[in-house]
Amino acid sequence: MKKCTPFNQVNKMNEDIKKLNELSEFFRRMNAKIILLKLIKQAKSEYDKYDYEAGRRTLIKAYLTDRKNAVVLRGLGCIKQFEGKFNSAVRYFKMALKYSKNKEIEYTLLGMVYYLQNRLDEAIEFFNDAIEKNENYDPAYNGRNQAMLENHLRIVDLQESLKSKEINMVKEQKEG
Repeated sequence: MKKCTPFNQVNKMNEDIKKLNELSEFFRRMNAKIILLKLIKQAKSEYDKYDYEAGRRTLIKAYLTDRKNAVVLRGLGCIKQFEGKFNSAVRYFKMALKYSKNKEIEYTLLGMVYYLQNRLDEAIEFFNDAIEKNENYDPAYNGRNQAMLENHLRIVDLQESLKSKEINMVKEQKEG
């Protein structure tokens, strides 16, 4: 049995203080995570109720809590996309991409931003990136298929337009 000396008591107290500090830090981190989760849940609820301004404010609070949270960054991107601020949306989605464990989501969201701007080739590239990350991610296939269909329809419309112009030119030549 160890003899109780002042030196041993100091060592024991230092160990206890260290354990208390570790426990305190653990609870601080857990509290921050709980706050963040509450804010994300609140923002989603506001977004689902079409209260985009409240959702934006809540997401900003969440962002100030954790600037590297992919879900928060993704949410801010969605708000910016809804506001028609596509460049800002792209910035947020690309920031989310850095921290995301499910990169197919961000790639699909980036594809949607470009799709909404009728930049179909770029949209298809991002949808393909999403599929490359997760070949079972249906939203990426749906987005890519829609963008490819619209691209095809544009080509058909262009061909029809050129054909119509050609017919009109032939008619004018015959009449003239």
